[in-house]
Amino acid sequence: MTTDPHVNGKQNGHAFHGAGATSIWQLFKERNTRDALYADAGYWDARASAREGMARSLWPSNVFNEVWDVRQRELLIRVLGDLRGRRVVDVGCGTGRMTRFFAAAGAREVVGVDFSPSTVEAARAETAATSQANAPIRFSVGDVVAGLDDIGVGTFDDAIVLGCFSVACRDEASLEKAMRNVGRLVRRGGRVLILEPIHRSPLLRRVLPLGIEEWVAAANRAGLRLQAADRMGFVPVRFFFSVRDLPRFLVTPAFRAGEWLLDKAPYLAPLSDYKLLLFTADGPRIDRT
Repeated sequence: MTTDPHVNGKQNGHAFHGAGATSIWQLFKERNTRDALYADAGYWDARASAREGMARSLWPSNVFNEVWDVRQRELLIRVLGDLRGRRVVDVGCGTGRMTRFFAAAGAREVVGVDFSPSTVEAARAETAATSQANAPIRFSVGDVVAGLDDIGVGTFDDAIVLGCFSVACRDEASLEKAMRNVGRLVRRGGRVLILEPIHRSPLLRRVLPLGIEEWVAAANRAGLRLQAADRMGFVPVRFFFSVRDLPRFLVTPAFRAGEWLLDKAPYLAPLSDYKLLLFTADGPRIDRT
Protein backbone atom coordinates (compact mmCIF):
# COMPACT_ATOMS: atom_id res chain seq x y z
CA MET A 1 0.00 0.00 0.00
CA THR A 2 2.97 1.62 1.39
CA THR A 3 3.78 0.40 4.00
CA ASP A 4 5.75 2.21 4.13
CA PRO A 5 4.04 4.31 4.44
CA HIS A 6 6.46 2.59 4.95
CA VAL A 7 3.20 1.93 4.92
CA ASN A 8 -1.18 2.22 2.46
CA GLY A 9 1.32 4.93 2.08
CA LYS A 10 4.76 4.17 0.86
CA GLN A 11 5.89 1.05 1.54
CA ASN A 12 8.73 -1.14 2.63
CA GLY A 13 10.59 1.48 4.51
CA HIS A 14 9.22 4.13 2.27
CA ALA A 15 11.01 7.32 2.67
CA PHE A 16 9.65 10.83 2.34
CA HIS A 17 11.21 11.87 -0.95
CA GLY A 18 9.53 12.76 -4.22
CA ALA A 19 10.10 11.08 -7.53
CA GLY A 20 12.75 13.56 -8.62
CA ALA A 21 14.11 14.90 -5.34
CA THR A 22 17.90 15.05 -5.38
CA SER A 23 18.87 17.51 -2.65
CA ILE A 24 18.17 18.00 1.03
CA TRP A 25 16.66 21.42 0.28
CA GLN A 26 14.29 19.95 -2.29
CA LEU A 27 13.27 17.23 0.14
CA PHE A 28 12.46 19.76 2.84
CA LYS A 29 10.38 21.81 0.40
CA GLU A 30 8.38 18.70 -0.48
CA ARG A 31 7.50 18.16 3.13
CA ASN A 32 5.18 21.18 3.04
CA THR A 33 2.78 19.23 0.81
CA ARG A 34 3.50 15.73 2.09
CA ASP A 35 -0.01 15.08 3.47
CA ALA A 36 -1.56 15.46 0.02
CA LEU A 37 1.33 13.80 -1.83
CA TYR A 38 1.55 10.63 0.19
CA ALA A 39 -2.19 9.95 0.17
CA ASP A 40 -2.17 9.90 -3.64
CA ALA A 41 -1.43 6.59 -5.31
CA GLY A 42 -0.40 8.56 -8.39
CA TYR A 43 2.55 9.98 -6.48
CA TRP A 44 3.87 6.49 -5.80
CA ASP A 45 3.08 5.41 -9.37
CA ALA A 46 5.31 8.27 -10.58
CA ARG A 47 8.09 7.27 -8.21
CA ALA A 48 7.99 3.69 -9.40
CA SER A 49 8.48 4.95 -12.96
CA ALA A 50 11.01 7.72 -12.29
CA ARG A 51 13.55 5.85 -10.18
CA GLU A 52 15.55 2.66 -10.44
CA GLY A 53 16.38 -0.09 -7.98
CA MET A 54 15.56 0.31 -4.32
CA ALA A 55 15.28 4.08 -4.79
CA ARG A 56 11.78 3.46 -6.13
CA SER A 57 10.58 2.77 -2.60
CA LEU A 58 13.40 4.02 -0.39
CA TRP A 59 15.76 7.00 -0.63
CA PRO A 60 17.46 8.59 -3.66
CA SER A 61 20.84 7.00 -2.84
CA ASN A 62 20.96 3.32 -3.74
CA VAL A 63 24.31 3.01 -1.97
CA PHE A 64 22.64 4.05 1.27
CA ASN A 65 19.61 1.90 0.45
CA GLU A 66 21.74 -1.23 0.14
CA VAL A 67 23.31 -0.63 3.55
CA TRP A 68 19.87 0.10 5.03
CA ASP A 69 18.49 -3.07 3.47
CA VAL A 70 21.11 -5.26 5.15
CA ARG A 71 20.38 -3.76 8.57
CA GLN A 72 16.62 -4.00 8.09
CA ARG A 73 16.81 -7.69 7.21
CA GLU A 74 19.06 -8.43 10.17
CA LEU A 75 16.66 -6.69 12.55
CA LEU A 76 13.55 -8.39 11.18
CA ILE A 77 15.03 -11.88 11.35
CA ARG A 78 16.35 -11.27 14.85
CA VAL A 79 12.87 -10.29 16.02
CA LEU A 80 10.74 -12.67 13.92
CA GLY A 81 12.98 -15.73 14.05
CA ASP A 82 12.40 -18.67 11.73
CA LEU A 83 9.77 -17.98 9.06
CA ARG A 84 9.81 -21.45 7.56
CA GLY A 85 6.33 -22.81 6.98
CA ARG A 86 4.58 -19.56 7.92
CA ARG A 87 2.10 -17.54 5.87
CA VAL A 88 3.16 -13.90 5.69
CA VAL A 89 1.43 -10.77 4.38
CA ASP A 90 3.64 -7.80 3.52
CA VAL A 91 1.39 -4.74 3.91
CA GLY A 92 2.72 -1.81 1.91
CA CYS A 93 4.97 -4.04 -0.15
CA GLY A 94 6.18 -1.40 -2.60
CA THR A 95 8.19 -3.07 -5.35
CA GLY A 96 8.33 -6.34 -3.42
CA ARG A 97 11.85 -6.09 -2.05
CA MET A 98 10.95 -7.50 1.36
CA THR A 99 8.18 -9.72 0.03
CA ARG A 100 10.84 -11.65 -1.85
CA PHE A 101 13.07 -11.68 1.21
CA PHE A 102 10.36 -13.28 3.36
CA ALA A 103 9.85 -15.97 0.72
CA ALA A 104 13.61 -16.60 0.55
CA ALA A 105 13.62 -16.91 4.35
CA GLY A 106 11.35 -19.94 4.02
CA ALA A 107 7.81 -18.60 4.36
CA ARG A 108 5.26 -21.05 2.96
CA GLU A 109 3.37 -18.25 1.21
CA VAL A 110 3.88 -14.49 1.01
CA VAL A 111 1.30 -11.97 -0.17
CA GLY A 112 2.40 -8.41 -0.93
CA VAL A 113 -0.23 -5.68 -0.97
CA ASP A 114 0.13 -2.02 -1.95
CA PHE A 115 -2.29 0.77 -2.88
CA SER A 116 -0.25 1.87 -5.92
CA PRO A 117 -1.16 -0.18 -9.03
CA SER A 118 2.06 0.77 -10.84
CA THR A 119 4.13 -0.25 -7.85
CA VAL A 120 2.37 -3.61 -7.68
CA GLU A 121 3.05 -4.14 -11.38
CA ALA A 122 6.71 -3.30 -10.77
CA ALA A 123 6.78 -5.81 -7.91
CA ARG A 124 5.38 -8.51 -10.16
CA ALA A 125 7.84 -7.71 -12.94
CA GLU A 126 10.86 -7.59 -10.62
CA THR A 127 9.87 -10.89 -9.02
CA ALA A 128 9.36 -12.57 -12.40
CA ALA A 129 12.86 -11.49 -13.42
CA THR A 130 14.53 -13.11 -10.41
CA SER A 131 15.27 -16.66 -9.33
CA GLN A 132 12.08 -16.42 -7.24
CA ALA A 133 9.81 -16.34 -10.29
CA ASN A 134 8.22 -19.61 -9.15
CA ALA A 135 8.27 -18.86 -5.43
CA PRO A 136 4.99 -18.85 -3.45
CA ILE A 137 4.55 -15.08 -3.85
CA ARG A 138 1.58 -13.09 -5.08
CA PHE A 139 0.84 -9.38 -5.19
CA SER A 140 -2.43 -7.50 -4.84
CA VAL A 141 -3.65 -3.91 -4.88
CA GLY A 142 -5.31 -2.88 -1.61
CA ASP A 143 -5.82 0.04 0.76
CA VAL A 144 -4.96 -0.57 4.41
CA VAL A 145 -7.37 2.09 5.70
CA ALA A 146 -10.29 1.07 3.49
CA GLY A 147 -9.86 -2.60 4.38
CA LEU A 148 -8.01 -5.71 3.27
CA ASP A 149 -10.49 -8.51 3.97
CA ASP A 150 -10.28 -9.75 0.39
CA ILE A 151 -6.64 -10.69 1.06
CA GLY A 152 -7.79 -13.34 3.55
CA VAL A 153 -9.25 -12.81 7.03
CA GLY A 154 -7.51 -14.80 9.76
CA THR A 155 -5.37 -16.76 7.31
CA PHE A 156 -1.85 -15.44 8.01
CA ASP A 157 0.66 -16.18 10.75
CA ASP A 158 2.46 -12.86 10.38
CA ALA A 159 1.52 -9.43 9.04
CA ILE A 160 4.50 -7.17 8.44
CA VAL A 161 4.09 -3.43 7.91
CA LEU A 162 7.18 -1.48 6.86
CA GLY A 163 6.86 2.29 6.59
CA CYS A 164 3.22 2.16 5.54
CA PHE A 165 1.00 3.39 8.39
CA SER A 166 3.02 6.57 8.90
CA VAL A 167 2.03 7.89 5.47
CA ALA A 168 -1.31 6.13 4.90
CA CYS A 169 -2.87 7.40 8.13
CA ARG A 170 -3.58 11.06 8.86
CA ASP A 171 -4.74 10.84 12.46
CA GLU A 172 -5.07 8.45 15.39
CA ALA A 173 -8.52 7.28 14.28
CA SER A 174 -7.28 6.20 10.84
CA LEU A 175 -4.23 4.57 12.43
CA GLU A 176 -6.46 2.50 14.70
CA LYS A 177 -8.62 1.52 11.72
CA ALA A 178 -5.57 0.48 9.69
CA MET A 179 -4.20 -1.54 12.61
CA ARG A 180 -7.54 -3.25 13.07
CA ASN A 181 -7.69 -4.08 9.35
CA VAL A 182 -4.21 -5.60 9.45
CA GLY A 183 -4.97 -7.45 12.68
CA ARG A 184 -7.93 -9.10 10.96
CA LEU A 185 -5.57 -10.73 8.48
CA VAL A 186 -3.75 -12.86 11.07
CA ARG A 187 -5.01 -15.80 13.08
CA ARG A 188 -5.62 -15.48 16.81
CA GLY A 189 -2.21 -15.27 18.43
CA GLY A 190 -0.60 -14.34 15.11
CA ARG A 191 1.97 -11.58 14.93
CA VAL A 192 1.83 -8.05 13.58
CA LEU A 193 5.23 -6.41 13.16
CA ILE A 194 5.42 -2.69 12.47
CA LEU A 195 8.62 -0.88 11.47
CA GLU A 196 7.73 2.76 11.01
CA PRO A 197 9.13 6.31 11.25
CA ILE A 198 7.26 7.25 14.42
CA HIS A 199 7.71 10.93 15.26
CA ARG A 200 5.78 13.93 16.54
CA SER A 201 8.43 16.36 15.26
CA PRO A 202 7.47 18.25 12.07
CA LEU A 203 11.05 17.75 10.89
CA LEU A 204 11.02 13.96 11.18
CA ARG A 205 7.42 12.82 10.87
CA ARG A 206 5.99 11.75 7.52
CA VAL A 207 2.22 12.35 7.66
CA LEU A 208 1.13 11.02 11.05
CA PRO A 209 2.17 13.36 13.92
CA LEU A 210 1.92 10.86 16.78
CA GLY A 211 4.38 9.57 19.35
CA ILE A 212 5.01 5.96 20.21
CA GLU A 213 2.59 6.05 23.16
CA GLU A 214 -0.29 6.95 20.82
CA TRP A 215 0.73 4.19 18.42
CA VAL A 216 0.68 1.57 21.16
CA ALA A 217 -2.65 2.87 22.50
CA ALA A 218 -4.21 2.68 19.03
CA ALA A 219 -2.86 -0.85 18.63
CA ASN A 220 -4.35 -1.92 21.97
CA ARG A 221 -7.77 -0.61 20.95
CA ALA A 222 -7.40 -2.53 17.68
CA GLY A 223 -6.82 -5.80 19.55
CA LEU A 224 -3.03 -5.91 19.30
CA ARG A 225 -0.79 -6.57 22.32
CA LEU A 226 2.79 -5.29 22.42
CA GLN A 227 5.44 -7.99 22.85
CA ALA A 228 8.74 -6.35 21.87
CA ALA A 229 10.23 -3.09 20.64
CA ASP A 230 13.43 -2.03 18.89
CA ARG A 231 14.74 0.74 16.63
CA MET A 232 17.01 1.50 13.68
CA GLY A 233 18.21 4.34 11.47
CA PHE A 234 20.29 7.02 13.22
CA VAL A 235 18.74 10.25 11.91
CA PRO A 236 21.95 12.32 11.44
CA VAL A 237 23.47 9.55 9.32
CA ARG A 238 20.32 9.08 7.29
CA PHE A 239 19.95 12.81 6.63
CA PHE A 240 23.50 13.11 5.32
CA PHE A 241 23.94 9.90 3.33
CA SER A 242 20.50 9.07 1.89
CA VAL A 243 20.13 11.86 -0.68
CA ARG A 244 23.29 11.33 -2.76
CA ASP A 245 25.42 8.36 -3.78
CA LEU A 246 28.64 8.58 -1.81
CA PRO A 247 31.36 5.90 -1.78
CA ARG A 248 30.39 2.74 0.02
CA PHE A 249 33.57 2.86 2.10
CA LEU A 250 32.18 6.05 3.68
CA VAL A 251 28.52 5.07 3.93
CA THR A 252 28.89 1.62 5.50
CA PRO A 253 31.05 2.52 8.53
CA ALA A 254 29.05 5.70 9.18
CA PHE A 255 25.79 3.77 9.12
CA ARG A 256 27.13 1.02 11.38
CA ALA A 257 28.46 3.61 13.83
CA GLY A 258 25.01 5.18 14.01
CA GLU A 259 23.37 1.82 14.70
CA TRP A 260 25.97 1.10 17.38
CA LEU A 261 25.12 4.39 19.08
CA LEU A 262 21.41 3.59 19.04
CA ASP A 263 22.12 0.18 20.55
CA LYS A 264 24.50 1.37 23.27
CA ALA A 265 22.94 4.71 24.21
CA PRO A 266 19.21 4.41 25.00
CA TYR A 267 18.95 8.17 25.56
CA LEU A 268 19.53 8.57 21.79
CA ALA A 269 16.31 6.67 21.00
CA PRO A 270 14.54 9.89 19.83
CA LEU A 271 17.17 10.06 17.07
CA SER A 272 16.21 6.66 15.69
CA ASP A 273 14.25 7.21 12.50
CA TYR A 274 12.34 3.91 12.55
CA LYS A 275 10.77 2.18 15.54
CA LEU A 276 9.94 -1.53 15.54
CA LEU A 277 6.86 -2.72 17.43
CA LEU A 278 5.95 -6.41 17.58
CA PHE A 279 2.39 -7.29 18.57
CA THR A 280 0.29 -10.41 18.92
CA ALA A 281 -3.29 -10.27 17.69
CA ASP A 282 -6.47 -11.12 19.55
CA GLY A 283 -7.72 -12.53 16.27
CA PRO A 284 -10.22 -11.28 13.69
CA ARG A 285 -13.80 -10.51 14.60
CA ILE A 286 -15.82 -12.23 11.91
CA ASP A 287 -19.51 -11.38 11.64
CA ARG A 288 -21.66 -14.47 11.15
CA THR A 289 -25.30 -14.33 10.18
